[in-house]
Amino acid sequence: MKDVRLSPHEKRVLAEMERALGRDPALARRLQEIRAPLACPARRRSRALTAAVIAFAVVSLTLLAVAVAYAHPVLLWVFAATWLLTLAGLIRLTLRWSRGMRSTPPVIE
Repeated sequence: MKDVRLSPHEKRVLAEMERALGRDPALARRLQEIRAPLACPARRRSRALTAAVIAFAVVSLTLLAVAVAYAHPVLLWVFAATWLLTLAGLIRLTLRWSRGMRSTPPVIE
C-alpha cells in the first residue's frame, strides 16, 4: 500500500478523534475483550462451569441407568441429587449466556 501523507489539519482531526475514543470506557472494555478473550477470568469460570455441568449430566444419566437396572431406591435418590445439581448448573449457564446476548444500546451524545 502506498504511503499516504496527511495534512496538518487531518492529523489534528485524527488526534482529536483518537483522544475522544480513548475516553470511552465501553469501547476500551470491548477492545480489551477482543484482545484477550481467553485471559478473561469470567470466561475461564464459564468453561469450568460448563465442564462441571457436562460431568454431572454424564454421572446422573449413568446413575439413572444403573438405578433402573437394579431398582435400588438409594441409587434413585443419588440420581435425583445429581440431576438437581445438573439442572442448577444448566440454569446458571443459561442465565450467563442470555446476559451475554444482550447488547448495550449505543450512547448518543
